[in-house]
Amino acid sequence: MRNLEMTRELALPAPAPLVVRSRTIRSPDRYELNVATAYHDRPDILEAWHRMLDGAASPEALYQSPQFFDHLTDMRQGRDAGHELFIVRRSIDYAIVGFVPVRTIECALEFRIGPVSLFKRTLRACQILGSVPLLDPAEDGLTEFVVQQLFKRYAKCDVLYMQAVPEECGAALDGIAGASAYVLNGWRACHTQPLPNGVDAYLQKFGSKKRYNLSRQVRLLTEAAGALQLVRIEAPGQVASMLDALAAIDASPAAARAAEQARLESLARQGLLLSYVIRCGDEDVAVVYGTRSASVWHTYKITCQQKYLHLSVGTSAIHLAVQDVLAHFAFKAIDFGYGTPNADFRSTHVLESRGLVLLHRARSGTALLLKVHGMYNAANDALVRQVKRAQKWHAQRRLAAKKAVAVT
Repeated sequence: MRNLEMTRELALPAPAPLVVRSRTIRSPDRYELNVATAYHDRPDILEAWHRMLDGAASPEALYQSPQFFDHLTDMRQGRDAGHELFIVRRSIDYAIVGFVPVRTIECALEFRIGPVSLFKRTLRACQILGSVPLLDPAEDGLTEFVVQQLFKRYAKCDVLYMQAVPEECGAALDGIAGASAYVLNGWRACHTQPLPNGVDAYLQKFGSKKRYNLSRQVRLLTEAAGALQLVRIEAPGQVASMLDALAAIDASPAAARAAEQARLESLARQGLLLSYVIRCGDEDVAVVYGTRSASVWHTYKITCQQKYLHLSVGTSAIHLAVQDVLAHFAFKAIDFGYGTPNADFRSTHVLESRGLVLLHRARSGTALLLKVHGMYNAANDALVRQVKRAQKWHAQRRLAAKKAVAVT
């Protein structure tokens, strides 16, 4: 499951004293960095913020939105804030050229032999929310300025954490003076689905046989489990019933339900929660857990009753949810995140290469650690390939031996 919180927040010591004394960091040439956490909801700030989000290049602009920042603030009430909002301005005219929401978290660096974890090393990280900083692309040197200033302000952090950087943006990060980029676990395929205008256009993307099979699967499910009801979950008062459905589907003990309910209710208050419960008769048979930004529906997990898997309940759940999304919202795409989609929908998906990038100081102990981790991972991957190759060879030999015995 791709979790919105992603990693555990870390309450770090205050940033370097020099930076704390001055709430504005200036570039002697062109830019300055203002800490705007305390007044992030000021009308003129929100107007400029939304205007820049309209042209956002990040595939996960949800996390750099005012609504998600309000969610973080809501969840930290009564505790020290682990997040900040920086506004970048041009020094010459004070025009806003960027918004950079961040938070401090922990990042686990894992060393494995095959699938077995040997040990972990925890890094302190400043997470750039949205991964691709929300900056004016016409401003030369702006990304480099922001990265260098974040390194100064978060001197106690080992890395800048960017969880979903498009591969085409990765090369630019290597050109920042004094910084190096490490792609944790390499570039990976991320599955998205461009959305057409309306349900009819969506259905036309499937052949007649596929459309028949999808309808048949839904019909067989209702015949086996009862009349089907699709329940959209988007309000705080609906969260408890969604968690009840998840608990009924997955009998394993639920961890920290109260905290999870508070988190989801906060997302709902900000208009960010968009999930579905599929109910047949009196039984909840599937849950599609997702959130939304202005233009993208993000899905994180599809959980189904095991006893209905033979009826393709997961396929039916996402098929019904997509039709409801198309009927009631104006999203441009669905983002399924990293992983392998159901084969029934693979034809409608577009693969995008993204990576979890750890930006670090070029000459540091962290740089050495990440270099060792990269070499270790490469050796481990080579070992896994050799083992799989040997297993395949032995399987082929056993099959050939069985055929030889059968012939004789």
